[in-house]
Amino acid sequence: MLKFFNNMRRLYKYFLLAICLLTLFSSCEHDDPTAVKRRGERQILVLTSEGHIYDMMGDRIMELPDCEYASEIISDGDDYFVSGKNTRGKVGYWKNGKWNTLHIDFIDNVSHETQGIAKWDYYIYLFDYPYILKNSGIFPLDDCEDFSPSGKCLAVSNGKCYLAGMEYHGDEPNDAVLYYEYKGRYAKAILPKPSPDVNGHATTIYAYNTDHTIVGGHVGTEPCIWVDQQLQVLPRTLNPPSPPEGMPFGHVSSITQLNGHIYACGYEADDEGSEQAVLWVDGVPQHIRNERQHKMIFSFADELIAYGDDLYMLTFECYEYTLPNGETDYEIDILIWMNDRVIAKYNGIDIVNFAVV
Repeated sequence: MLKFFNNMRRLYKYFLLAICLLTLFSSCEHDDPTAVKRRGERQILVLTSEGHIYDMMGDRIMELPDCEYASEIISDGDDYFVSGKNTRGKVGYWKNGKWNTLHIDFIDNVSHETQGIAKWDYYIYLFDYPYILKNSGIFPLDDCEDFSPSGKCLAVSNGKCYLAGMEYHGDEPNDAVLYYEYKGRYAKAILPKPSPDVNGHATTIYAYNTDHTIVGGHVGTEPCIWVDQQLQVLPRTLNPPSPPEGMPFGHVSSITQLNGHIYACGYEADDEGSEQAVLWVDGVPQHIRNERQHKMIFSFADELIAYGDDLYMLTFECYEYTLPNGETDYEIDILIWMNDRVIAKYNGIDIVNFAVV
């Protein structure tokens, strides 16, 4: 009996030790590189098409080496990653300003320009037409001869990658398309339109919960999103008599989710045919404008990023003002918002997109 109680005490000690270790490890959330930073600890990185990176104060902090063209910047914890075209003809990406070559043997001899980038775990995904690259793996797109990618074309959720863009048909209406992983390749899904006689135009994608996607753009003249490939035409607050020449009445340029809500941004046309920046929250539109005391010519919202409980947005606003000599001039303000206030302003640089780190 005494031996039995000694064994039980020994097991109890081991149990307490295990509980202590579990408590210790579970308390180390601050060591997680993907943990959400407090507002004062975050940094904004703005990317230009030339491969220059600016901070939120407007100072240029990096010029990417061997960069002919930069197409997108994303972040993961304290790290940032940039896709684009390398002047030396290499295939790869920039991580924290340093070039990383992917050792891939292509059977074709073409000029490689990665047009989108995404990350999950230790995998980097790049779109290099007509392939999606997963680290050094090559995965071809099915039936993509007439495909053109969107501006923010790649999205990954729990290791599943998706690609959005458009399929051109010459004189026939274009289609918005979604590519998804299927048996080592990427199969194509044509996204629905209200009529086969109108264009489908997809320019942005967001993926979540592994198997779910939201694609944004427009169909015909109307702004829209496709939630799990189901079309939702978004309402507009303005009703001009006709759309701007060669443009729709409205368009979605970026999508994200935050606290269970779907956010989409873009523009709609006003009575004069000019663009006005719009943010749709669960389909409800609201206009976005900074309070500058000049006549606004046009504005549009270009990108959304959800970070923690905060929503970041990139907008462009063009103003007309009068010079001291009476002549008229124009200026474009490039603004980054956090929720409902402007936190950074840029002028005179060719911004592609931004990241929060």
